[in-house]
Amino acid sequence: MNISQEVNTEGFIFDRYLGETLELPYSFNDIKIQANETVSADLLNLKFNHLYDNFVYLYKNTLLASNVIPVSSTAIAGITAASTNFTWYRGLSSRDFISISNNPSLGGLDSTSATFLIKNKDFDRYSLLTSSGPSINVFNFDYNATYLTKAYVQTQIDQNYGVPFKNICSFDRYENFLFVLDCELNRLVKYDISGLTELNTVTNNKLIYIDSIGNFGDFNSKTDFNNPEGLTVAGEYIYVLDSGNSCVKKYDTNLNWEFTYRLYKDFLSAYPIDIASDKFNNLYVLTNSNKIFIYNNDFTTKKIVDLSTIKESDEEFSRLIFSQTDSNVFYLQSTKNIYKKLVNKPYDTVGKYLLYLYKYDIPDEIIKSFSTAPSKDYKSDINIMFSVSGNVGKFGNFYDNLNLFDVLAVRDFDVYSFDEINFNPNEYLQNWVINKNLSKLIINHMRLRDQIIGKFIASRDYLGNIFFKGTRYLLPDELDSIYFEQDITYYIGGNEITTNSIVNRPLQKIYDIQVKLLKVLGAEIIRSPSNTNPIYLN
Repeated sequence: MNISQEVNTEGFIFDRYLGETLELPYSFNDIKIQANETVSADLLNLKFNHLYDNFVYLYKNTLLASNVIPVSSTAIAGITAASTNFTWYRGLSSRDFISISNNPSLGGLDSTSATFLIKNKDFDRYSLLTSSGPSINVFNFDYNATYLTKAYVQTQIDQNYGVPFKNICSFDRYENFLFVLDCELNRLVKYDISGLTELNTVTNNKLIYIDSIGNFGDFNSKTDFNNPEGLTVAGEYIYVLDSGNSCVKKYDTNLNWEFTYRLYKDFLSAYPIDIASDKFNNLYVLTNSNKIFIYNNDFTTKKIVDLSTIKESDEEFSRLIFSQTDSNVFYLQSTKNIYKKLVNKPYDTVGKYLLYLYKYDIPDEIIKSFSTAPSKDYKSDINIMFSVSGNVGKFGNFYDNLNLFDVLAVRDFDVYSFDEINFNPNEYLQNWVINKNLSKLIINHMRLRDQIIGKFIASRDYLGNIFFKGTRYLLPDELDSIYFEQDITYYIGGNEITTNSIVNRPLQKIYDIQVKLLKVLGAEIIRSPSNTNPIYLN
């Protein structure tokens, strides 16, 4: 079987990031046959399974996610001193821009507090929805960011409804419908946005009002809210974070109330400020106490992620945004940084946006909003960030993905699957039967070893942060450290009895190989050009 197929079968996700401590899933104490255990087919299957899981883990960690993020910035949008047009520019710093509000047709954009990015599957373009509170602005730009045009403005819930927006705070969508939350009006509004998502000449660049619910109300009200802070679409349901009532209210996509989840105890000392959902429809609630509460979709389970270890002294967290192209990636927005995190490792951080590489005025830049949509090929994220430096606001257009690097000569090679190594319960455990499966397991490790040609390297920037630099070839002594030849100690002799200690000998040998492979896969961090002694991250 191909190794990549086997990894998929095992359910492993490539999620290694720089600085992660590598540790084999099973120690030798888990693998060895204990003194009070009897050697049997079932027991050997368990021990071989542990070794096999370690083997797949080694392969998984030959990939590393770069923490030099984002991958690139295609453009910055704003108004320069030489122009009053709202245009994409490249290579400009914050000081090159003047206030957007100097242009009357774009007034208010400097205080943008909410954005939402939509990819049009028929047109080669994106629609960027922005709001500074009392209106929704629609801008269009093409895949190559060669133009940016203002297409539409919505100042009222419905142009014929007579109720103006006051403070739009959150957007989300379900198929061709957009849901807009006005946190001051306490109102949830539904629009048809088929003119932004596909070729539709009738509704092109328009928001068509469908329905709305909401006024000021308490916890018991099914359709009213008290200072809601966010909304998210999870599956076929809308979840509104009704912060003032310490609850989350659930609706179907026609705005029919389904359920209210009272979370008073959770939010007693942690005021909720945003809600988002992953592909499994788990709900993530960000709070002002530097914590994320992660619930399942009926709020019967909860775990808490503490963000205090990554928080800088002068920043506040504000939003959670999930990648639309990688189900294991989400972004955490603060006033100063954009952090990239992994769904299955929410406690850890892949890295944060290195905005100074793109001429942002750090540390004066204040991040106000962040949104994402799939790239043209659906393999990466196109991310839009709005920030303010002084009184100058601008949009950054970033290209981002997990950006994985590997240290293998060939990523796909044949291995024995665990099913092929498994012991048949009906087999008589003769020495040659055990040796046959030991041989397959050893061959797997030899094939992996023969493909490892490099090592991950990193260095420190001028701020002392450690950043990924790439890979290098293994040195002769490193190659020697993982070289081995099969000898009789890897197998059970024909005249040996399959006692615990006899079987443990080859298991120990294979485990020792795994430890050596794990060490060589560790990242190397060079202190500085003047110090050639590396630091190894295992």
